[in-house]
Amino acid sequence: MKTIDKKKFLVLALFLVIVIIAFTLNGRGHFYKTELFRSGEGWGYDILKNEKVYIHQPFIPAIEGQVPFSDKRSARKTGKLVISKLMRQKSPTVTKEELNEILGE
Repeated sequence: MKTIDKKKFLVLALFLVIVIIAFTLNGRGHFYKTELFRSGEGWGYDILKNEKVYIHQPFIPAIEGQVPFSDKRSARKTGKLVISKLMRQKSPTVTKEELNEILGE
């Protein structure tokens, strides 16, 4: 009976170690999220990093003037592009060419 108790204890201890490691590793990464908001007559987006505003973008980047996105879809697509750049550890700057490509203009 004692070997069964030892096996149970070892399995439980191993399980607890795995759970602790999983929680530790999970908290180490950066988690980005896009949130949309009204900006004047259009839309803008925030990029949140670990639930805090990391980038606030009320206007379309890479174009002259302060022009908000005309619809939610455009703001969301641009925000997702910025997140993909951040995840690849690239500059989050958006060019006119990238805007034309993702927005189909």
